[in-house]
Amino acid sequence: MCGLQGESGFERLRAVLQTYGRVALAFSGGVDSSLLLKCAFDTLGVGNVLVLFARSELLTAAEIERAIQWPMENGYADGVVMEIMEPHPLGWKEFVRNAADRCYCCKHRMYSMFRESMENCGFSCLIDGTNVDDLKGDRAGLRAIHELGVRMPLVEAGFDKAEVRALSQQLGLATWKSPSASCLATRIPTGMPITHQRLRRIELLEKELERFGMTGCRVRLSGEGQDIVQVELRGKDFEVIADSGIRLTILRLFQNHGVGKVLLNLESRP
Repeated sequence: MCGLQGESGFERLRAVLQTYGRVALAFSGGVDSSLLLKCAFDTLGVGNVLVLFARSELLTAAEIERAIQWPMENGYADGVVMEIMEPHPLGWKEFVRNAADRCYCCKHRMYSMFRESMENCGFSCLIDGTNVDDLKGDRAGLRAIHELGVRMPLVEAGFDKAEVRALSQQLGLATWKSPSASCLATRIPTGMPITHQRLRRIELLEKELERFGMTGCRVRLSGEGQDIVQVELRGKDFEVIADSGIRLTILRLFQNHGVGKVLLNLESRP
């Protein structure tokens, strides 16, 4: 059943992309934008796709490297045009203060930069990897997408996250099993100012967990105190942290980085 759904989904997505002709694609290197880029290249041709990537302090070093190397590692060594933007969100006062509309402010700024670069390169259609599941709940960034006229081909083709992963696997993309991703700022509670030090601390602590194979984990700062963090794990990693030796080692590593209390969220993340 999964294969049939993936095949029909691929045709739906190709049909949507064909209506655009030429596109500029907001690329992050994650599950959704990787599938969209692969399908855009194969449907429209590499020369008709402008890849736009925002390299900023909101991403980990590994995420930046993975996104920049994506075309080469996926068989598109020639002809790809990737424009690497250099936004500096920590210079945006409305972003740093971290109010409830932080995501909207950030998305609007970054996608406005994308639109300007796109137009300078002779493209008129900006697309991104929003899927049907992203439309659920209150996502402030969606307002910016609508305001700026960004097209959402995965939504237009009816793709939810499960279908994105299924088709990604069929097409041989390593990202099919990657955990859901979000920028480092999402780990900082609303109202707590976003700083370079806090972003890098989060990156460091999550990297410590990855040393034990716990990829896709989240370390969230607490509004109750600077020395308190909450850890979110994927389902497979609860067995790992249940090992007393590993758990105590992780605790000591966190303590060495100034963390006094580590809380564990018992709800697994996707």
